[in-house]
Amino acid sequence: MALLQANKDLISVGMKEFNILLNQQVFDFPLITAEDMKVMVDDWMNMYINFYRPRMTGDKQEQDTALQELQSELKTLANPFLDKYRAFLKSREDLNHAVPPS
Repeated sequence: MALLQANKDLISVGMKEFNILLNQQVFDFPLITAEDMKVMVDDWMNMYINFYRPRMTGDKQEQDTALQELQSELKTLANPFLDKYRAFLKSREDLNHAVPPS
């Protein structure tokens, strides 16, 4: 089933906004675990899904399809962000092991 243009537009806007949110994140102290960051990102995705749910058009099946597409696209954006965060944590861990104790 093809997505309605209005829903495609909402998905596009949601993706842009979510990407902005991800790009605004600064990895700094206090650090949280990779698992906690994933929970946070999942919460953000749920917030976006819940925000866009009432804005989707068409019948129930069209709305559900559009929401599934939005969720899929948000996950696609979130995965590289989470990979980047895990790499950041790893680099911090490597730095802590490289510094001799005082």
